[in-house]
Amino acid sequence: MNILKGREDMSDVEDGIKLLRTIKRVMKNAHRIMGRRFKELNLTGPQLFVVMNLMRHGKMKISDLGEKMSLSNSTVSGIIDRLERQNVVKRTRSREDRRIVYVSVTPEFKKIADAKHEEVDRIFQSMIDVATPEEMDIISRGLYTLEKVMNRQKMNGE
Repeated sequence: MNILKGREDMSDVEDGIKLLRTIKRVMKNAHRIMGRRFKELNLTGPQLFVVMNLMRHGKMKISDLGEKMSLSNSTVSGIIDRLERQNVVKRTRSREDRRIVYVSVTPEFKKIADAKHEEVDRIFQSMIDVATPEEMDIISRGLYTLEKVMNRQKMNGE
């Protein structure tokens, strides 16, 4: 075994771990910011992201919602359970195929959420506004590249 090669492999692993930790911190900060701004709705960051996706895309299957959010079905299902108890979302069975269950925002919560929609846009815009155009370009290219690499790995069966 080449000692130098072993070090390169270890460095790649360390770089990958650093990258994952950075992604986790970014997501945690986004959840914290959104959660703080919408505390009066009594929604956690992940719950708010579920609701935002449902508002944007309409009724969805849990599997589709999980895919959009890059979360497991069980994680999304747990979030939906809590949101359902709060009368924020409701589950409905498909009339064509009773095995399929859709999730949607309740009409009552939709009224509240519509009023908050513009505030959500302003929050995300304010996060972006503090970045220079060059930083936004670097962030965008980096995220698109990361997504491309991850999709390539997914296509290789991992």
